[in-house]
Amino acid sequence: MAKAKKDSKVKKAKAEKAPKVAKAPKKPEAPPVDLEALRKPVDEAKMALATAETEAHELTEKARGLVAGAKETYHLALTPYREACRKAKVPCEFEGGRGGNVSEKVTFLVEKVEKGVRVTVKGKPDTEEVIPMAALKESINKAAYSYTDRVCGPREKVGNKGGSLSNRLRAVLK
Repeated sequence: MAKAKKDSKVKKAKAEKAPKVAKAPKKPEAPPVDLEALRKPVDEAKMALATAETEAHELTEKARGLVAGAKETYHLALTPYREACRKAKVPCEFEGGRGGNVSEKVTFLVEKVEKGVRVTVKGKPDTEEVIPMAALKESINKAAYSYTDRVCGPREKVGNKGGSLSNRLRAVLK
């Protein structure tokens, strides 16, 4: 009997808590749209876009051609001037390219010896040095960069000479 009272109370509570809500009326269906009429301006805009892209590409190619022609004319005029400057032993103010940035090219002569590896900058016998095997086993890069910093100059000024030397050292130690 107690259970029946609980069931009836639960049913009454549910009935009070969830009043029935009237369903929203269905929206009237939209009238049919003429897709062909809407598609025509889209197709026209797409064609105009393709035409504009093609025209822009042609203009870009024409501009590249103009620049290439001007560079060729400049180089043809510059070559005899540079040669005349060299013959007169006068510095040429038209360095061109990366001429001002590039450090002196160096080639490292590397030879495996009993105590380590003998390293020399080609053409500069006073730079000969033997890098001990212990230093190379610790770090080939550190050994290479310490040598190039002493012999060639700091990395900021001469570039990645230590990287070139470390590659040669690895090849010799294989």
